Amino acid sequence: MHNYFASLDFRRRFGIFALAILLLVVSASLVLAQSATGTVEENLQLRSVIVVKSENVTFADLFINAGDLGDVVVTAAPLPGRSKALHPIALSRQAKARGATWNNVAGLRRIVIKRAGRRLGRHELIEILREEMDRSGNGQRFELALTAGSTGIFVPDMAENLPFIEHFEMNIARRSFVASLVPYGGAQAVPLRGRAWQMSEIPTLNRAFVSGEIIERDDIRWQFVRTDRLGNNPVLLEDDLIGKEVRRSLIPAKALRQHDLKTPDVVKKGELISIAYELPGLRLTARGKVLSNAALGDTVRAVNLQSSRTIEILITGPGKAVAVPTQMLGG
Repeated sequence: MHNYFASLDFRRRFGIFALAILLLVVSASLVLAQSATGTVEENLQLRSVIVVKSENVTFADLFINAGDLGDVVVTAAPLPGRSKALHPIALSRQAKARGATWNNVAGLRRIVIKRAGRRLGRHELIEILREEMDRSGNGQRFELALTAGSTGIFVPDMAENLPFIEHFEMNIARRSFVASLVPYGGAQAVPLRGRAWQMSEIPTLNRAFVSGEIIERDDIRWQFVRTDRLGNNPVLLEDDLIGKEVRRSLIPAKALRQHDLKTPDVVKKGELISIAYELPGLRLTARGKVLSNAALGDTVRAVNLQSSRTIEILITGPGKAVAVPTQMLGG
């Protein structure tokens, strides 16, 4: 009886062992067959954030373990700085068609793909436009301001060509311009529109001034300002500034007007001066007291100390003046 049960246990163990060997052989055969046909399936792992730098989206861009499928193109990339969505079912089918498996275990409704890019700012766009104007060689300078087409212009991080202006047209009378910008090689031109104001180069102050200060050559700095902001009687020449006295406090780098300046006073109020009376064949002098500050060439009132009468005089220099022709000899 004991031998019977021992024999039965041996046959049972041998059967299990034989079945295990058979399963291993079958599995190995299937793997070898699938490897030979290139249809072995692999569970792909989707990246949590997908950002591409080229014009196409590959399996390597989408999956961490793309392996030999890494360079295979899945879809076209969006424009630089833009995003696009890929449907999970479509991606799963593409993976399966190439012998791989991706299961949407997270239940994603869409897969967002973003293309790396850098946005061109307004300042950079204006510099590109200004460089184009300089190349045109018209010799004029303008202040530019974009009014349309300046938002959302991106260039790829790996752009081989710099942005360039394909077309530029200026309307000076209307103070406007239109242009076409190609952001990078192969991209479509983007229309730009804006305002343009002609500039003038003028002498300005390089520091703040208070009333009564005299302007020297070293106090002057040339700079461009909008011509339409010069106002009436602007100072356009350096010689109109040098040696002039400021009438009021002035700030640097601003356009100056003629009434901001004056010739420095050569006589002060209450100062005693020599007044000349000039008539045909006769010249007399008298002492007088000036009633106000006066610069060279100014006509002011003074008191003739000999006659005590008030007369008008023309300042000819420090401490000197002549009576105006309408004054009588006696003042």
